[in-house]
Amino acid sequence: MVAACGNASLGTCRGLPLGLHHLPASLNSKPDRIPPAPKTRKKNFFVRLYRRVRIYLLKIYYARGSAHEVALGAAIGVFWGVFPTFGLSTLLTLFLARFFRFNVIVAISAAFVSNPFTSPFLLWISYTVGEWFVHTEQVFDFQHWYRDISHISFTLFLGSTIVSAASAFLAYYSTYFAIARRKRTRSH
Repeated sequence: MVAACGNASLGTCRGLPLGLHHLPASLNSKPDRIPPAPKTRKKNFFVRLYRRVRIYLLKIYYARGSAHEVALGAAIGVFWGVFPTFGLSTLLTLFLARFFRFNVIVAISAAFVSNPFTSPFLLWISYTVGEWFVHTEQVFDFQHWYRDISHISFTLFLGSTIVSAASAFLAYYSTYFAIARRKRTRSH
């Protein structure tokens, strides 16, 4: 098999790794030139966003500590990220780290669930959930919600607490089972 190829010293045969030289030449041939994809600002934005989210998820997935510590860190971070703390999530996470044992790096990474792109949606969903429990005639206005804060504060606070708790619960169990599964498969 190697002698028929005549290029065994390079470890390739017809430009392919050894073992694939038996395929027809039409499947083995490399294209002459692949034109570069046009770079667009929109595409680059989504690629960068995808990469950043992936890095945060990988930090959580490969974090050190027990599955409970990592999952608790993710839950606390998501809770403070969804709750409208407006930039205080890191300080609140560091404050809670003095009382509970959890992975602080994971908690700070998970708090980035709230960012300038997701904050309006999280505020709206929190207010909507709060309206299910507190019936009000006040309409949530994205552009001027901070002017009506005295009218919507209780509804927003109640909805944010419920949405944050549900998100933290979901983050805890999904992270716990992912970390436990990774540690189980790594030990076998």
